[in-house]
Amino acid sequence: MRIVFFGYGVLGAVALDGLLAAHTVALVITHPADFSGLGEPDVQELAERHGLPVVLSAFGAEPDLADRIRAAAPDLVVSTNWRTRLPADLLSLAPLGALNVHDALLPKYSGFGAINWAIRNGEAETGVTVHVMEPDFDSGPVMARTVVPIGPDELAGDLYDRVTAAYVPTLNAAIEARAGGSTGTPQDPSARTFYHRIGAADVRIDWTLPSLAAYALVRAQSDPYVNAWTTYDGDEVHVKAARMPESAICGTPGRLIRRTGDGVTVGCGPVGAPGSRGLVLLTVQPAGSGELPAADYFKRMGGYLL
Repeated sequence: MRIVFFGYGVLGAVALDGLLAAHTVALVITHPADFSGLGEPDVQELAERHGLPVVLSAFGAEPDLADRIRAAAPDLVVSTNWRTRLPADLLSLAPLGALNVHDALLPKYSGFGAINWAIRNGEAETGVTVHVMEPDFDSGPVMARTVVPIGPDELAGDLYDRVTAAYVPTLNAAIEARAGGSTGTPQDPSARTFYHRIGAADVRIDWTLPSLAAYALVRAQSDPYVNAWTTYDGDEVHVKAARMPESAICGTPGRLIRRTGDGVTVGCGPVGAPGSRGLVLLTVQPAGSGELPAADYFKRMGGYLL
């Protein structure tokens, strides 16, 4: 099958590599490496290694792009980790239309940061969905999906690896179904949730949250993502690792209550509620410094994280 591929970053390169193993990729469109400051040239580099024609595009709106796609004569357009909305006219240039690979179980978690939001919200599972592309983000009929369970202590980086491993098998199943005439299963728009991109301001720890919610935020923003953070004596401190205490350690939200085994326990709120068990900080990284054991960084108890 002849395919025109839109993609960016590591996820785009994973999908492109899988396509190259089974199909003819006639044209690759990717964002410039420094697009939005992300600096991910993976798709461009992979395409160039294979001698594929590459178009660099910010928004897929260049005047000659439709003509380039028509000239490539694709059977199908595939998109993975394309960071902007594609013009609607591009989605119908191939006889089989266009498919997108998304790192969630649509219709939930459309948009951005699906892995992070799923952990943060306490979901028990996430996965990969391949769907027919429509003008709105992540909204077309589902062609294939793979469920990936989320462990109670799983970190975002580890979940990312397991979700990414499901990209190519799920995409292959979707392409096979599309080639066989399937139109997919329509998504339920009433069940749809859309999430925005995650920035530093979105991951500041609110110590009045229940302990499990604060712990989920730390796990959701584990490396390589922007870490959850707080302030101590006016300085920004990123939380690299934490755990739930074995027994409840309670008190004012944000207070450094006591040293606990391998870490320091911080009070979580609301005070006296069943979910207020505290959170044990294990590893932190003060702004402008390297990683430190929390027990070494917080020299005295009784201070407050804000």
